[in-house]
Amino acid sequence: MTALPVPADLAHLVAGSWVLDGDAVPRGLPQPAVDLLVMPDGACWLAGPETRGRQGALPEGGSLVGVRLRPGTVTGLFGVAADEVPLAGAPIEVGQLDGSVTERLAGALALVRARAGQCRVDERVRIVLAAMHAAPGAPVDRHAAQAGLSERQLRRRFGVAVGLRPKSYVRVVRLHHALAAAHAAVAKGERPNWADIAVRSGCYDQSHLLAEFRHAVGAPPSMLLPDVRFLQASTSRS
Repeated sequence: MTALPVPADLAHLVAGSWVLDGDAVPRGLPQPAVDLLVMPDGACWLAGPETRGRQGALPEGGSLVGVRLRPGTVTGLFGVAADEVPLAGAPIEVGQLDGSVTERLAGALALVRARAGQCRVDERVRIVLAAMHAAPGAPVDRHAAQAGLSERQLRRRFGVAVGLRPKSYVRVVRLHHALAAAHAAVAKGERPNWADIAVRSGCYDQSHLLAEFRHAVGAPPSMLLPDVRFLQASTSRS
């Protein structure tokens, strides 16, 4: 997967963009967001948020282009509730975006830009999303109360806006927090302290964190790091 920069004027709506080449989706963390996909033939699809890493073959005929929408924005941009977007994806009627990878990506971003002025988000859900990323270990009912909602109200509104249950969403957030902390350690030439990372990411302990990774990815977090040999060598010396 090749990650691409997001235009500054779309950063409040788009979390990232990417191009996938090859035959299959590479192993990675689940993404709890709706993706706007442009197929090799130029057709546009929406694909729902993940709680487990997506696996399977890529479409034939060329590269797959994706624009990752920020949670809570798909309804305002495309008029569909997030919980109605299937995980496997479904085509949307916005016309064909034919051309090279660069042209298809530019076309997808132009679609978002053209709808930006009409996009409204659920402000209370936005508050909860920010709180979840800031404190992924906090109970969901606390986030709901801080936004002035009951847990039942939050669950309903969160599903429409984000496409997942709040507790499912924050479980994925914890994995991203943990892997980011591990990447930071490796970048400094250090071995990740998984016990410490687990607690800082909102898990009970290291065993809980590892179980969550195996459930979501089918592998321990070390398999998603850039230099597994370094980690294995460090472990053998400790």
